[in-house]
Amino acid sequence: MFTKRTVIRIGALAGAICAAAGAQQTAPTVSLPLPLAGIHYRYWPEQMMQTVGPELPYSTIVANIDDRGKEPICDVQLVSKDGKTVVHYTNLAQELAADRNAGFKAYKVPMQIDSPGAPTKGAQYLIRFNTEKNVPVVWQFVVGTEVTERGRGVSPANPGYPALVYRNEGGLAGGGTALKVGDKTSVAELWQEIAQQPYFVPYHGTISTGVQVLNFLDGPAQLNTVGDSVTDDAGEAFQTTRNGDTVTLVDAVFATSASYDLSGGAVTHMSFGPLHAKGDESMNVQLSPALALDGQSSFEILVGKKNKIASGSVHISANKEGKLAERWTFTSPDALHGAHAEALVMVKR
Repeated sequence: MFTKRTVIRIGALAGAICAAAGAQQTAPTVSLPLPLAGIHYRYWPEQMMQTVGPELPYSTIVANIDDRGKEPICDVQLVSKDGKTVVHYTNLAQELAADRNAGFKAYKVPMQIDSPGAPTKGAQYLIRFNTEKNVPVVWQFVVGTEVTERGRGVSPANPGYPALVYRNEGGLAGGGTALKVGDKTSVAELWQEIAQQPYFVPYHGTISTGVQVLNFLDGPAQLNTVGDSVTDDAGEAFQTTRNGDTVTLVDAVFATSASYDLSGGAVTHMSFGPLHAKGDESMNVQLSPALALDGQSSFEILVGKKNKIASGSVHISANKEGKLAERWTFTSPDALHGAHAEALVMVKR
């Protein structure tokens, strides 16, 4: 379940293409990598969702959890009944800045997050926080089935911008899953349409693991670079390294990396994933011909090396003020056919 403002950032695409400095040069070259505006990658080890009943003024609650560090990062979204309003709550300042920078309505609040460590059948998650109006929220999510590759797949969405969400594994909610806001509680209902009692008893909710999100957002952005460090206008910092024709950006806060393969001053391939990724824990963008300044390329997006999930075209150009403009247009999957994102970025050194 991903609606407008539901998907949160997970780092950013890097590798800016800059015009050659000398007047004698006509071919573009790649300088210090910089995040291109509008393209953002994020990795969440776990994501839960519950469909909310009539007791509360919400249709859905979604929680993204990243528990790879010393303190877990959490981003919770409460979706209104009509799906038009989504409010984010997070316990991390950088996540708040990233949400707001993307145009999301978001608040930073203290959170209590009790995680079972592994999403096995019967495991329970508990999230507690107060809203910006000091209304207590308590959400208990019970894993009702095994979390397996049967829940693997991509969820393309166009909530005002193209978005690709890929789940490595998935499962369903169990009895006892419930959301309490203030003094009212909504208990997840039995999923009658797919239940096969007494052997298979799922409830209206899902859990996903190894969730990768690639968003293509419109709008302007400002980037600052000092030495081998790049900071975007959400305050998110990336450390860059170069090995031959490969440039890598690492986001230590969100434990993700992005690498870019270069050829003759243009980008041929981009790869995004969590640090220490395993198996298919990566999203790869293949460009043909190589993406160069004032040029157009076709792109294919794959999970891992073989699972193609999207395609389209991209054009990038620079104006006299030093701003880079990019336009991504999708031809597949069907849910994103014709969808596009336009972004403009100002680079400061």
